[in-house]
Amino acid sequence: MNKLKDILKGLLSGELPIADKLKYCVTIYSLACVHAIFTLFFLLIGIPFLAFYNLLSTLVYLFCRKLLQKEAYPSIYCIACGEIILNTILTTYTIGWDSGFALFLLVLVAGGFYISYTFSNHKYIIPFVCGTLSVITYFCCYFLSQSLVPVYTMPSGKSACFLYVFNSVCTFIFITAFSILFMVDIRISLNKLFEENKMLGQIAGVDALTGLYNRWSMAKFLSDAFQTEHPFCLVMCDIDDFKKINDTYGHECGDEVLKHIAKIIQDFIPEGSYVCRWGGEELLLLLNDYTSEDSAALAEKIRCSIAENSTAFEDLVIPHTMTMGVAHHHKNQTVESTIAKADMKLYIGKRNGKNVVIV
Repeated sequence: MNKLKDILKGLLSGELPIADKLKYCVTIYSLACVHAIFTLFFLLIGIPFLAFYNLLSTLVYLFCRKLLQKEAYPSIYCIACGEIILNTILTTYTIGWDSGFALFLLVLVAGGFYISYTFSNHKYIIPFVCGTLSVITYFCCYFLSQSLVPVYTMPSGKSACFLYVFNSVCTFIFITAFSILFMVDIRISLNKLFEENKMLGQIAGVDALTGLYNRWSMAKFLSDAFQTEHPFCLVMCDIDDFKKINDTYGHECGDEVLKHIAKIIQDFIPEGSYVCRWGGEELLLLLNDYTSEDSAALAEKIRCSIAENSTAFEDLVIPHTMTMGVAHHHKNQTVESTIAKADMKLYIGKRNGKNVVIV
């Protein structure tokens, strides 16, 4: 029972998509069952002509299984449309308008435009033509019924009432089913759109090579940190002699070094803080709610780890180091000035032997 609830919840939330083939399969078998019931009904009340017609209709819908295997969805829809229109004309002529068979034309109009998205061609022409024919048939049968005397007379008022109620219930069930499917498909589309937007946001905000945030994302994080007025520190990092690595071992090796160092730094970044690829071999750390001393201590751990863990590239082991400049942000400063201060500390470290943390 709980499993059934989970399935229904998944379907209605759009987490479990319903295959087009399953939708058509349920529809044609439902129509076949309805016509099978009509076959028995008309045999019981003594109208063999309509019983024979509904038997043929049942067989036609069962034949549609072969079209379903070929995914010939437009053909299935056109067959259903033709059958329902013909059924409305015949029943109106033989037993009168009050039988309620014309109600099925409403299902054609409502369901036609919904299922048209499964068509590979003529997505709008086929449902528009069939819908127009359904509307024309509906009103023509209504006006003709006002002057026509039915060929057959229903044996009792109960039979006529049952027929009308049954047709009404079937019409409401089909329209409700199509409405639910439409709602489910909208939810599926919204879920898909949400995931795609999420993925696009990640692509737009993440550096493709290292997987770190890019400069655009860091600008947003810096703006948020500045507006909260909480203390934070910036650490400007630069890989030492990176150009020499590229020139000696090639740019592919340089890329591997960048990715490896990025992974090392990510493992040290606490929750609520960020690291981005600022440009080239430069990385910028934003440490929220960190003092200068805490930032320097964390930067020193990162520097040591980078120096101790060389990058493996093909059959080579590439050693590397990193210089870092730490700057604490003060309330009376701009973010740009704090970045410039961190950059200046980095420059001092480069001038004083590299592989150091300058505060």
